[in-house]
Amino acid sequence: MLRKLIRRMKIVGAIRAWKYFLKWLLISIPCGAVVGVAVSLFRLAIDGVNSFRADHRLLLLPLLPVAGLIIVFIYKKAGFPHDRGTNDIVAAAHDGTSAVEWKKAPLVFIASALTHLTGGSAGCEGASLQIGGGILAPVSALLKMGKNDSSVLMMTAIAAAFSALTGAPAASAIFAIEIAIIGSIAYSALVPCVLGAVSAYWTTRLLGLAREHYVIDGVSSAVDFPELGKVAVIGICSAFAAILFCRAMELSHKYYEKTFRNPYKRAFVGGLLVAGITLLLGTDIYSGAGYNTIEHAFVSNDIPIYVPLIKIALTALTLGAGFRGGEILPAFYIGSTMGSSLAVILGLEPSFGAAIGFVAVFCGVTNCPLAAFALAAELFTEIVHAESVMLYFGVAIALSYLLSGYVGLYPAQVFYQSKLKLHRYRKADVKNAEELE
Repeated sequence: MLRKLIRRMKIVGAIRAWKYFLKWLLISIPCGAVVGVAVSLFRLAIDGVNSFRADHRLLLLPLLPVAGLIIVFIYKKAGFPHDRGTNDIVAAAHDGTSAVEWKKAPLVFIASALTHLTGGSAGCEGASLQIGGGILAPVSALLKMGKNDSSVLMMTAIAAAFSALTGAPAASAIFAIEIAIIGSIAYSALVPCVLGAVSAYWTTRLLGLAREHYVIDGVSSAVDFPELGKVAVIGICSAFAAILFCRAMELSHKYYEKTFRNPYKRAFVGGLLVAGITLLLGTDIYSGAGYNTIEHAFVSNDIPIYVPLIKIALTALTLGAGFRGGEILPAFYIGSTMGSSLAVILGLEPSFGAAIGFVAVFCGVTNCPLAAFALAAELFTEIVHAESVMLYFGVAIALSYLLSGYVGLYPAQVFYQSKLKLHRYRKADVKNAEELE
């Protein structure tokens, strides 16, 4: 009788939705909190080793090749000689079947700390995604999840980890459901990802970790078309920077593997190259996380135009050799320094240009325009004239997304839709998507 009544009232879908919500409420909140704690500890460790390295630069930089040997050794002993890093997490978020093991969390924690300690050029966002994925991997087996739920769980891990580091829960949730399948957003995972991201965010706040704080100035109260044109130039340049960064990462991996088949040789030679170049440059602004340089880009008008190019080269040489860390923070570095430098040339405030480049290059390397737009809204809200600013961000992000083509930091990304045509979904890799334009 009750079943017939429910069917007549046509609320079967609503009941199933409530069950789904309650299930993920019980899973996502504790999982997000656990990831938040782990990523907070990772962030503190990275901040600590970067601070220590800054005080002992000349002592630690020559140890970079040795750190590379240690990293290769521990990954080989742990049974992951061909680990693909963040790419494995993206693949697991896409298909729910790719193997992500808990052992990867402590491995990338230690390896990233070694990379930063000895002066390698790397970030920590990508590593945090691996930590989050590794920590939540046993939950899937424990709860006997199917392919769909395992995929959602991995998206939740991405959202929670990214939120804990950036302090932007809304952008992190959107990033998690947008990153794996370009052109087909996994809305079914939105609620679990939001819950996980918010849980991780508040966990980091309770632990006393504040998010990065950026303030931008010099924005017109109303939309100014000459200013909009200058923003468009930064958006276009961001697309080229994204292409250059992604191609440099790809070619670096290929060159190292082709030239040095032994992973120990790759790591040692790569460490020597990065350490030697850093010593020749006479500065450590390209080493480690680069938070200080990003902050400097928002307050300075003297960022040389070549700074993002050197960061691209050193990051590719570091990560391509087998060192561990992240790729997204270098994208923030590249975007903010490029935007700040271009802003001075174009007659904009450096902080405004840095903010535009920050999100536009992020969009270009991840192919996640909605996440980039949300990130702009969450990180740069200390602005009186929010309406005009969000329009500027939208223009730069849209141009970067379109003009960067099909490059990306993660080969596991699947393009289900062309960037140029509507309603042409395909389960294909990047090359096939380009061929079928």
